[in-house]
Amino acid sequence: MNFQQVQQKQLAPRAKVKAKTAARGGGAGRRERAAILTALAFLLPNLIGFLAFTFFPVIFSLWMSFTNWSLKPAVKFEYVGLRNFTDLLGVNATGPGAPAVLAGFLVCALAVTVALVGALWANMAQWRGIKLGGALLALTGAGFVFVGCTHSLQGLVLGGGAALICGWSMAAKDAPWEFGRGTLPGLVLSAGAIGLWLLSGAMTHAYQPRDPYFWQFFYNTIFLMIGIPFGIAGSLALALLLHQDLPSGEARQRVVGAATMLVIGLVMGGVIWTQGNPNAGLIVGLLWLIAALGIGFNVVAFRTLFYLPTFTAGVALMILWKALYNPKTGPINVGLNAIFHSLGIHATAPEWLGDVAWAKPALVLMGTWTCIGGTSMLLYLAGLSNVPKELTEAADIDGAGPWAQFRHVTWPQLAPTTFFITITSIIGGLQGGFEQARIMTAGGPAGSTTTLSYYIYNKAFQDLDMGYASAISWILFVIVFAATALNWKFGKGLEVD
Repeated sequence: MNFQQVQQKQLAPRAKVKAKTAARGGGAGRRERAAILTALAFLLPNLIGFLAFTFFPVIFSLWMSFTNWSLKPAVKFEYVGLRNFTDLLGVNATGPGAPAVLAGFLVCALAVTVALVGALWANMAQWRGIKLGGALLALTGAGFVFVGCTHSLQGLVLGGGAALICGWSMAAKDAPWEFGRGTLPGLVLSAGAIGLWLLSGAMTHAYQPRDPYFWQFFYNTIFLMIGIPFGIAGSLALALLLHQDLPSGEARQRVVGAATMLVIGLVMGGVIWTQGNPNAGLIVGLLWLIAALGIGFNVVAFRTLFYLPTFTAGVALMILWKALYNPKTGPINVGLNAIFHSLGIHATAPEWLGDVAWAKPALVLMGTWTCIGGTSMLLYLAGLSNVPKELTEAADIDGAGPWAQFRHVTWPQLAPTTFFITITSIIGGLQGGFEQARIMTAGGPAGSTTTLSYYIYNKAFQDLDMGYASAISWILFVIVFAATALNWKFGKGLEVD
């Protein structure tokens, strides 16, 4: 046997091992490719749905916004470029001195925008002098609220209230009263807001918006978002109340207590019913029934009751509130008129949805009531359950009271939850208002409850002007994106701090 034969005999086992390994590798590769193809097969329906019902319509709407696309046969299709956007946002000069007025108005608007971003930045970075700047902003907001209340200007009250709240939050910081760069945003914001207010009359006489409805409906959208902070605060307060179990005792005591309250409710409700007051008897019986459920099932019963409106949110809930707001037969006005009569007050209850001045506040009240016991409450309950007990116990040992524990322990721990609720609420508020306007008011009276989303619907499916409706949609997208980006930038920074 020569040297080559010996070498081949020694290398033969190694060649067999390599062949088996290659075979196994090829099998593994085939199995991996098969797994990928299987996953793609499962994902393909969702991908096709996304492309067909989300991606393609969005891109197509962007293209339509640069055209005069209309479903009316008499309208000839043409590419119009930016005409839809200029018609929406543009103005026409109608008086002398228009350029000077416009220049001053734009300078004040730019100052307010830059100062607003600077105030958010100063609040996040804790610049020196932020306390004094917040006080100036709060003072300006209080002045706007006073002028708006005395002259029945809801927009001025809205803007002044927002400035008052923001300024108060800045002035409440644990910082010395001193002048610094943190004072400048509040000072510039106050000066810019006052300038806008002083120039608003001259701007109205000098220029006429090409589409006044857009600005009116944009104002309606912002106005209806007043209820967002109240809804968030109410959800947090309700979650704090429903976080701890009630001291209802053992199971036997709960059963006895629930049965006793149920019997009392049936007796009292029946007596009042038989005396000719069926509505009052029903209300009394329901109150005792709720108390019985609370004793029997502890705090879970109250959580379920407060969350119930979320299950019926939509058409049924809005029809119910429309009946409640009925100026003649609605329970709200019936109760208010009875109170006025008993107190000797010569006043009548408002017409709510039929009055321009009360239609938007009525929708804000309904939205706040719906939000308080909804998803935000559940999110805060989940956040409260994740607050470490060691922190609250340490604060209690240090002598901190309930308010101090909430301010320095509970509230900072809920920052991620508040951040998420705030972002989703702002997005929903800017995109919302369609259901209320469609079902409860039809956008009236006099367009006082029409929002941008309902305006898009009217332009697209009533006026059949698809190109113009697409342009409104993309302007709304830019507004939502800008609000979300600012909230993410500064809200996320505050959360991390």
